[in-house]
Amino acid sequence: MLSVMESSTADPTEERTDRKLQMRYAGGLVRHLGLQMYAGAVPAIAELVANAWDADAKNVWIEIPLDEPFETASEIRVRDDGVGMTFEEANDLYLAVGRDRRVNGPTYTAGGRPVMGRKGLGKLAGFGAALVVEVWTVKGGRLTAFRMDYEQIVKGTDTPLVWDKPYEPEVVNDRRVQDDDHLRQGTLIVLRRVQLKKAVSARLFRISMSRRFAVLSDKFLVHLNGEPLTKEEMEFQFRFPESGGLGTADVEGVGTIRWWVGFTKLPIPDDEARGVSVLSRGKLVQAPFYFDLSGGAHGQHGMQYMTGEVQADFLDEAVDLIATDRASVLWEDPHARPLLDWGQRKIKELLSEWASARQKENERHLRDTTPYFDRLEKFPERERGELRAAITKLASIDTIDDARLDELVGVLFKAYENETFMQLIRAISATDDGAQKELLRLFQEWDVMEAISVAQTVRGRIEVIRKFRALIRAKAPEKPDMQDFVRDRPWLMNPQWDVLQHERSLDKVLAEHFEVPGDADYDGNDGSRRLDFFCLADSSLAVVAELKRPGDLIGLDELRQVSGYVDYLRTRERESNDPAHSSRDVWGCLVYGRLRPDGEGEKRRLRDDHISVVTWDKLLQDAERLHREYLEIVKARAPEDDPRIQDLAVVEDEAPVDESLAER
Repeated sequence: MLSVMESSTADPTEERTDRKLQMRYAGGLVRHLGLQMYAGAVPAIAELVANAWDADAKNVWIEIPLDEPFETASEIRVRDDGVGMTFEEANDLYLAVGRDRRVNGPTYTAGGRPVMGRKGLGKLAGFGAALVVEVWTVKGGRLTAFRMDYEQIVKGTDTPLVWDKPYEPEVVNDRRVQDDDHLRQGTLIVLRRVQLKKAVSARLFRISMSRRFAVLSDKFLVHLNGEPLTKEEMEFQFRFPESGGLGTADVEGVGTIRWWVGFTKLPIPDDEARGVSVLSRGKLVQAPFYFDLSGGAHGQHGMQYMTGEVQADFLDEAVDLIATDRASVLWEDPHARPLLDWGQRKIKELLSEWASARQKENERHLRDTTPYFDRLEKFPERERGELRAAITKLASIDTIDDARLDELVGVLFKAYENETFMQLIRAISATDDGAQKELLRLFQEWDVMEAISVAQTVRGRIEVIRKFRALIRAKAPEKPDMQDFVRDRPWLMNPQWDVLQHERSLDKVLAEHFEVPGDADYDGNDGSRRLDFFCLADSSLAVVAELKRPGDLIGLDELRQVSGYVDYLRTRERESNDPAHSSRDVWGCLVYGRLRPDGEGEKRRLRDDHISVVTWDKLLQDAERLHREYLEIVKARAPEDDPRIQDLAVVEDEAPVDESLAER
C-alpha cells in the first residue's frame, strides 16, 4: 500500500512540460484604472476627446447636463466624425486593455497628427463618470455597437481569490449602416447610469476642459452643448510674453519648449484655473502647478494671481515620462528633471517681474486716478519727500488692491501733522525691502495707530451725528443750515464720498439748464445764490444731492426732479471733450422726511440707477453704523492682544447713540 506522500506527489526530480502559467486580471482592475483614475466629468470626457483626435476627427460634439443635478435617465454623449472602427478593430485594438499604441502602431495618425493615446487605458475613462458605456462606431459603411457594464465587469472581485474570466461586452448591433441611422461615420460614446453626485458647473467644466488641450482650432473643433469650446482667455493685468502668443526656450538636454504665463489683477478663485499646466503632444500631462517651487522667491504670493501653460512634447515621445493617471509627470526621472529646474527658475523670474510691474501699476493708479499726488505738492519739502517714499513703500506691497491702497494713502495724508504717525511713516520709508520682519513689525504698528486714529474719528463723527440730530429736532431750516452741514460733511451721505469737494460749476450748469431759481435772501461768501441742491465731485465721481425738510411730504415730482438732474449730467459728462470727465460716473442722493405711497415704486427704480432716496432717520443711522463697522474692520487688522487695541472698546462705548429718531 502506497503511503500518502507517494500517492499524492510526483517525483520532484522529474522534468515536466505539460504545465503553463497564466497572467490573469480581476475585474477590479477596471475599478482602479477607470472609475478611480478618471473620476469626474472632466477627466473622463477629456480621454474620449483625445480618442477622437487620434481618430483624425475634425469635430467632436459633447452633450452633458451642466449646472443641474443628474437624474436617473441622464446621459452624457460624445460623438466625433473620425475614421471609426470595424468590428475586428474594436475587438483586437480598442478592447485590448493596456495596449501601448506607440509600440504596436504608428506614432502619427493617417492624417499626420501626433498620437495622444499611449497606455491603452483611455477606453476605461467612461467608467469614471458612469456605470454603463455604449460604443457606436461606423467604418466602411458598417455599424458596430456594444455595451460595457461596469458592475458586470467587477462582479465578484470583492473576494480576493476570485478572478474573472475575459469580459464579453454585449453586442448591440453588427450590421450595414441603414438610411435612418443617425451615425454615418465616426464614433459615438454614450454614458448611461451617470454616477456624478454633484451638478457640474458649466463655467468650471469649460475652463478645465479647455486647459487640457492645446490643439483646439478650426481643424479640431470641440462643441460643448452646441457652443464651440475655446481656450478660456482671462483678462490679464500682465502677460508674458507681452506681445501675446507663445514664448520659446531651449532647455539643456531636452530641446525647445513653448510657454506663456499671465497674471490677473485679482486672485484667481478657481484651483483649476490657477497655476501652470504642462502639455505634451497637444494634451495635458501635468495638472496646473508651480514646478514644485517652495520658499525664497520674491513676490511668491503672486502665485494666486498666476496661470499659464508649457508645451513640452519630449515628455511623451521616445521615453514615456507621464504617470499612469496622465495628469502628472514623473519629475524624479532624470529625463524630466531639466524641465522642472527650468520651470522653477522661470517662475521665480516672472514672480519678480510681476512684483515690480505691480508696484509701478499701483503708483500709476495713485497718480492717474486719485488726487493724492496733486495734494503732495502742497506739503513742505521734507514731508513731501517722506510721504512720497511712504507711498512708494505701500505701492510695493504687490498683493494690495486699489481700494486698500487708496485707503492707506488717504490715512497717510490725514496723519502727516501727527508726529507719532510721521515717525512711523519715516520708519517705513527707511526700512530696506529685504528686512521683511522689521517691515512687518512696522506695518503691524501702523495698523494699531490707524485703529486708534479711526477710533478717534469715529467718536468725533458720532458726536457730529448727535449734533445733527439735535438740529433736525429743532426744525433747522432746510437752507442754509442743513444743506451746508451735509455739503461740508459728505460722509453723512456715504463714507466713501469723504474726499468729494463742492463743485460749483456743476451747480451752475444744472441751474441754467433747468432754470432753477435761486434764493434771493441768501448771502453767500462767494456771492452765489442758494439753490435747492448742491453738487460734489472728484475726478471719477459726481454726486447731485438734494435735501428736503424732515417734516415735508414729497412724491413723484421731487423724485423725478433729482432723476432729471442726474440724467442730464450723465449725458453732459459722457459727451464731454475733457478726457478727465468723459468717464466720470454721476450719482444722486435725495434726503427726505415723508414719502407719498405713489412714490415707492419710483424710489426702488432710482436706487437701481445709483440714485439713493433715503429718510433723515435712516441716513444718520446708516452713517453711524458704517463708521462703527469700519472701526471693527480696522481693529481686526491689528494684533488683538495689543493693549491699545483692547482699550478701544472703552473708547467705542463712550459715545452711546440714540438708535431712534422721531419722524418730524
